[in-house]
Amino acid sequence: MKHVLIIRSGALGDLILTLPVLAALKKRYDGISIDMMGDPGRLSLLKKCGYVDNVLPVDDRKFTPLYAPGGTPRGTALEGLRSYDAIYSYLPDPDGVFAENLRRFASGPVLTGRTRPSGGCRIHMTRVLMDVLKPLGADTIDEPPAIRLPLSVATADIQNLPSDRTLVAIHPGSGGLAKCWSAERYAALIERLIDRGYRPVVTFGPADDTVRRRILPRIPDQDVLFVEDRPLVDLAALYARCHAMIGNDSGMTHLAAAAGTPVIALFGPTDPAVWGPRGKQVRLLWGTGEIATDLGRLIWKEPFRPRSLAEIHVETPIRMLANLGVPAGNAD
Repeated sequence: MKHVLIIRSGALGDLILTLPVLAALKKRYDGISIDMMGDPGRLSLLKKCGYVDNVLPVDDRKFTPLYAPGGTPRGTALEGLRSYDAIYSYLPDPDGVFAENLRRFASGPVLTGRTRPSGGCRIHMTRVLMDVLKPLGADTIDEPPAIRLPLSVATADIQNLPSDRTLVAIHPGSGGLAKCWSAERYAALIERLIDRGYRPVVTFGPADDTVRRRILPRIPDQDVLFVEDRPLVDLAALYARCHAMIGNDSGMTHLAAAAGTPVIALFGPTDPAVWGPRGKQVRLLWGTGEIATDLGRLIWKEPFRPRSLAEIHVETPIRMLANLGVPAGNAD
């Protein structure tokens, strides 16, 4: 296996959860070249990390015929799909049209993966996504997603963050407002962090306008660093510089965990058994419950029941910082 294509749409968290699949392919096939089709802005991070060699925009007009029943005549721009030894698609395709059209042009196998557990099973998505490799006999990898970037790829302001302070990143946004801890709780958390000598670093992305408007008037001006609308490469480097990160069920929380940062993730209406960030230094608050085990190694037998984010007390993440060995006050 020398050259493969992986098709993966979805949000940042979905992409991060796919990283163990890429790592398994690189481990199984020495010198393999991996192209990836999806959102170019997100995939640029994976290219920078060395996971991906080439990025194909999933919305490129030349791929439009793949979505139409009956495919497209030969001799089109899609003939380039023949260069791949295998194609792995995680694109939602309930009617099988996309996969069938891929097979019209592919010279190797086209393998489709599930984008969520089947039958209500509560198994982590990194393991679900890995199943696509089984037909090829590739060994699975049970390690958490990992992103490692040199600090030099980040902009100067991130490279020059003060190293004498205990920096705690806060990302109060998410892909859905129902997954967000309240602005009042975040504001109170930030104030308490400042009182204890931490320096909060609050990040906002382009989809966080509503959360931003709710929380900014409540945040004290003193000793808070705001980082807004940065490329993912910058944010990965930023989180790696921080001593800890606190966030909702969001792509940014997955990004921080993959960057190796101690993470405290706040969950409520979504299932952490399936969607939680992974890592040895990840701690998860789910309603009144606390999880300190790598979620990728668990299978939960009881049915999922949503919990309330309102049950998470402001003092709980601060206590967990101490449990993670993150010192208050100066970093040393």
